[in-house]
Amino acid sequence: MTAFADAMVFLVVIMMAISVSVLHNPIHDSSGMGPDDFLDVLGSIEVKLSDLTDVDDDTLVYLIDVMALSLIKDNGVTEYLEKLLDDIYGRDGYSLSMEFGSASSSIGTERQVYSIEDSRTYPVSTGGALYVTLRTL
Repeated sequence: MTAFADAMVFLVVIMMAISVSVLHNPIHDSSGMGPDDFLDVLGSIEVKLSDLTDVDDDTLVYLIDVMALSLIKDNGVTEYLEKLLDDIYGRDGYSLSMEFGSASSSIGTERQVYSIEDSRTYPVSTGGALYVTLRTL
């Protein structure tokens, strides 16, 4: 079961990397992955808890849960998301904001105008919800 989940996460990451490598200019090309597509995939990604936190536990958890945790306790998820988003939208082509309860954070470049924006609310397994907004050029 763990091997299957690892394989699914690997396939999702590879699909994202392939879509980036095919695009010549991901910032200005509207045929790439839009914010709605990215947020759809984001809700289903599972990671090992030990890969993005200092907890020595290989249990699979949803990335959304680790993102919510990152707003309370800093962990490696911000760097992971930045690398993923940089590969898809370019270094200055996005802004991702997250809110969980009273905690909030954002990554990417803050601009006055973005061409596409999408938001999702994801339930967090420990309770509450993570609200994510992705804006792209």
